[in-house]
Amino acid sequence: MECHYRKCAITVYTYPAYHAPDGRALVDFVAATPFAVAVTSQTGAPIGTHVPVVFPPDLNPADHESLVGQTLWLHLGRANPHWKRMLERPEVLLIHSSSHGYVSPTLYERPKSVPTVDYTAVHLTGRVTMFDDEDALLVVEQTVRQLEATRKHEWDMSDSRDVFRAIIGGVVAFGIEITAEQAVFKLSQDMPGDIRKRVRDEFAGQGGEPLPGCPHADLAKLMDSLPLSEQSNNEREN
Repeated sequence: MECHYRKCAITVYTYPAYHAPDGRALVDFVAATPFAVAVTSQTGAPIGTHVPVVFPPDLNPADHESLVGQTLWLHLGRANPHWKRMLERPEVLLIHSSSHGYVSPTLYERPKSVPTVDYTAVHLTGRVTMFDDEDALLVVEQTVRQLEATRKHEWDMSDSRDVFRAIIGGVVAFGIEITAEQAVFKLSQDMPGDIRKRVRDEFAGQGGEPLPGCPHADLAKLMDSLPLSEQSNNEREN
């Protein structure tokens, strides 16, 4: 999947060989990376803010093959003037990305090779709608709920809800209706299976000494999720 749209401005160059395997993979990736860069345009350089982006309680990622037409939730500190820019220019770009895994030519075990970087990125564009304080409280609680769900022992926020209410005036929350989605899944699909396995194992911290910043378990997991048929087709082409 390269681009689903109503109006689709190209926000990222997508390589034909490095597309998302299907729409569900794109949705799952956004769900698994609930921290994005929100970018809005202005005169001069665009403004970017790193923000949590979560699914509302009634939006189950498993039920969707696309995020176009769906609304995600985000919030940021009121002291950050970026929220005013979002109201003036409500079209926002969200950039969700994986870690970036350096691929050394030593993993290719063949002469005249060059290094590269593997990564996954999803760009979502949409229009924002500002929430009032009561709805902002729901956004903050849902953010905590979604992030805590990734932990083995979840924190019970019940005793802190009064604290949330006391500080919610310092938070601005938005809904963003997604109007377009684009993705790059660059995971060594253009390499034969034996090379891909060595790349995957280094990202996972298996076999050889990983470079500083490794392992990249997220990339290894994404490589495991690629359909076998796509891997086989790439091997035949090589």
